[in-house]
Amino acid sequence: MTLENEILAHLGKQMSDLIDADVLWSLRVLDAKDKGWHLVNLDRLIDNKHAIDITEWIRNNVKGQYHRNGRHFIFESKKDANWFILRWGVADMSKDIE
Repeated sequence: MTLENEILAHLGKQMSDLIDADVLWSLRVLDAKDKGWHLVNLDRLIDNKHAIDITEWIRNNVKGQYHRNGRHFIFESKKDANWFILRWGVADMSKDIE
């Protein structure tokens, strides 16, 4: 196998893995929303410290289950989702959060 073919194979695998992860996250969100979970999307993360601060805040404050994918969060508890929104603010949130 030539170097060019190895690079193409490696890049193809990376692309495939990213697509698979995105599809799995989408399925997880759809399943969770069907079960009454609440989706919250942050507009953006400011920097790595911001992401760490959010992770720490979730660890200390969220009582129910949750899942995270970058700046996208799904919370089992509407209360947890609302507290998260109040603390971190959002520009884009699920229609089921009132």
